[in-house]
Amino acid sequence: MRTLTRKGIVALGALLALGCNSLDVTNPNAPDASRALSDPDAVEAIAGGTLISFYNTYNGLQAVGPLTTQARSHTASWNNFNMNFYSSVDGDGTRNTRSWQNDPAAAGRTSIEWYWEGYYSVAATAMDVLVAIRNNNLVIGNAARTARAEAVAELMLGAALGQIALNYDKGYFIDENADLGALSYVHRSVLRDSAVAKLQSAAAIATANTFTVPDAWHGDGGDYTNVDIARLANTVAAMTLAYWPRTEAENASVNWAQVATFAAAGLTQDFVFVGDGCASICPMMQSWTNDIFGIRVHTRVANLLDPVTQATPYPDGGNAQPNSPDRRLGDGSFGTADMEGDYGTVARTANAGTDFAWSGYEAFFASRGQYHQSNIGHIRWDASGTQDLNSIYSGYGPVPLIMSAQNDLIHAEALARANTNLTLAATLINRTRVTRGGLSAATAGEGAASLLDKIMYENEIELLSQGASVFYVRRRATNGLLVGTPREMPVPAKELGVKNEALYTWGGSGAANSSPTP
Repeated sequence: MRTLTRKGIVALGALLALGCNSLDVTNPNAPDASRALSDPDAVEAIAGGTLISFYNTYNGLQAVGPLTTQARSHTASWNNFNMNFYSSVDGDGTRNTRSWQNDPAAAGRTSIEWYWEGYYSVAATAMDVLVAIRNNNLVIGNAARTARAEAVAELMLGAALGQIALNYDKGYFIDENADLGALSYVHRSVLRDSAVAKLQSAAAIATANTFTVPDAWHGDGGDYTNVDIARLANTVAAMTLAYWPRTEAENASVNWAQVATFAAAGLTQDFVFVGDGCASICPMMQSWTNDIFGIRVHTRVANLLDPVTQATPYPDGGNAQPNSPDRRLGDGSFGTADMEGDYGTVARTANAGTDFAWSGYEAFFASRGQYHQSNIGHIRWDASGTQDLNSIYSGYGPVPLIMSAQNDLIHAEALARANTNLTLAATLINRTRVTRGGLSAATAGEGAASLLDKIMYENEIELLSQGASVFYVRRRATNGLLVGTPREMPVPAKELGVKNEALYTWGGSGAANSSPTP
């Protein structure tokens, strides 16, 4: 079992907790903030910092851990991050005792707080940059640098508000014109549309200017320009629309034509950050999911990869070494011969998978439920290939915030759901299905329903460990979550307490799985 001792993660949690507990609390440091926001170099650094803060929030296991294990995409019975409680299953096969624990006295409240505090910290910081540039007419060196800070701040404001819309029943809309003393909640649909508008504004600013993105803003993950910022904004806009639905009815009402338009102008390369051991940039989710004994791939997903050898639910005695037609799993071999005794793995062969590995060892305590067990681990981001402590295990190495494949699959889904240009949809699917998976090519002649099945498969396999947005939100929209699993989060108890509002929650038995307000 892993323990949360890395100083970077602890420091990050403390920083976010201080960032935005309630947006209408007077800030005693306001005079210092005003001075900082008149310093061009400081404002530029703050703008760049929003990218890193968003990345760290998006990958934070405090929220992602429960969501991805609730979705039965990953599995773990550790008590870390409340995963054991929220992902466990009652004796009747439901989660009827596992509503969101939205109470200031409940340990499980932290899973609800993480996104709220993290994303509103990003949004508030981005808002400060926009106040300095737009309201106070601050110039950061020259027009290009000023436009860069403005575009990134607008992008991160829209992205953060969009994530609140994806995960909560309601929230606050803020920007440089907001009266922070008179904020009121808006419905998640209003927040979604406002976020998309901000993202399109960011894309327009980036398109109208020419600049490069400093390496320090993403840990030297690549050479990014204004074009990439515009493309990232379009991809996030497509995600915000496509991933917003909580139900099949809402999924059917998505403007899929608009999603396709955004995605067509979206990412053509991965937008990569490089983890520095969680001193500043923390690929926290990947550091746990790519640890063979940290978090494993749920048997539901392992069975998709190899239904012959990977039974679900987990059988007595476990599942045998795979022989998957998908090259991302292959025969599940991994690492070196001297790892076999410690890890239960089989030394890497010519048929080893690129993304997944098999271990004959059970990772979790049997007393917590054997249904948590799985023999398949995710090792895609372990660049060492040996679980080296100086690699992803400890938060080092390149991991995308969003992959171009995610944009492709959103684009393909939009086309398939609109039943238009299925030839392009198949081409987009095959960029990972064939190129990385080595599977038979998707074709337009299969029809939209078959293409959607292949898209869902690629979502599960290709995009695994990329935040919680892909698998949790798509499974809630297609009725894939177990009975009793909540489909969104309430406003955290801490925020409700500051405003003297009644606590509320849902999920579990006898309560709605999401807000009763449509």
